[in-house]
Amino acid sequence: MNRCQGCKKAVKGRYVKAMGARWHESCFRCKGCKEAFAGESFVVFRNQAFHPDCLKCPGCRKPIRGSYVEYEEMPWHPACAEKQTAPLCSVCLNPLTANYFVDFWGNSFCNNHSGHPECSSCGRLVCDNLTDGGMQYPDGVVICNLCSLNGISSQERADKISEEMRSALASVGLKLNSTQTPVRLCGRDELNGASHHNFHDNHPILGVTRTTTTHQKGRLLARNFDCILIQINLPEEHFRTVMIHELTHAWFFYNYFENLPLKVEEGMCVLMEYIWLKNLDTKDAEYRRKQIELSPDPIYGEGFREARDSLNYMPLKSLLEFIKEKKKFPNRLSSFFFYG
Repeated sequence: MNRCQGCKKAVKGRYVKAMGARWHESCFRCKGCKEAFAGESFVVFRNQAFHPDCLKCPGCRKPIRGSYVEYEEMPWHPACAEKQTAPLCSVCLNPLTANYFVDFWGNSFCNNHSGHPECSSCGRLVCDNLTDGGMQYPDGVVICNLCSLNGISSQERADKISEEMRSALASVGLKLNSTQTPVRLCGRDELNGASHHNFHDNHPILGVTRTTTTHQKGRLLARNFDCILIQINLPEEHFRTVMIHELTHAWFFYNYFENLPLKVEEGMCVLMEYIWLKNLDTKDAEYRRKQIELSPDPIYGEGFREARDSLNYMPLKSLLEFIKEKKKFPNRLSSFFFYG
């Protein structure tokens, strides 16, 4: 006895023969829309019948016409399947080609997205899909919205972190004791106006230690520590890094390290950042250490590397004494005679 492939009941009278079996006309239905074919044309996928317009690609929800590929037991347009199986660009969400970039955070992106600026804090490309946008200032500094989400924006929080970083600096021997180092959050114009120099192409200025000295006829009359200015909305770990850098400037000021070359003073301040970051086991800290190690900046980058190398010749306390007296970094020979 012939039975319907759909309902398994006996087939009597009119029937449809399809896919190597017999069906009641009302049982032979489209797998997609569930409607009976009623003599209409159909296509077969994985032994199931569909109206041509009902066999749709799960990626774009458009009918499959012509060639397709099977993925997860469904038919896909080849281009749609590629988007599912190939890595996607974090910026435009299109499949990556053979040549693409991967940033420190593991984000892959096409090599034609050079028009997107990099965040001055985390280095990610600032765009809607990756960072939900961000803020770009006229001087080129960019803070992405990922960073600003946990950015330091209240004076109360800034003051608390300042005290914590004073303690961190004291733990390696640079004690500020009862000296005053007020910190104030500010924007780009004030930071740039307070900067002592103008070579920040490779190292955007995010903090400034503002001091004043008064001379008369070559004689020093007064020295005053005003405050530390730091870019508002920096993420907390970056804020702490800038804070310890500026507190090192404050330590130099209060301990009368006069007329240090910029490379020496900035190199030592970056070294203090680096020493602090070495104690942190976070991805952010690893990123900032890499940025310091690889910086091409002739003052901050080269200054740091010379400062770090100097620790091979003498401990930090002795290095600071050498710098105060000699106004330069030691080499192996000069460190030997300095000890002697």
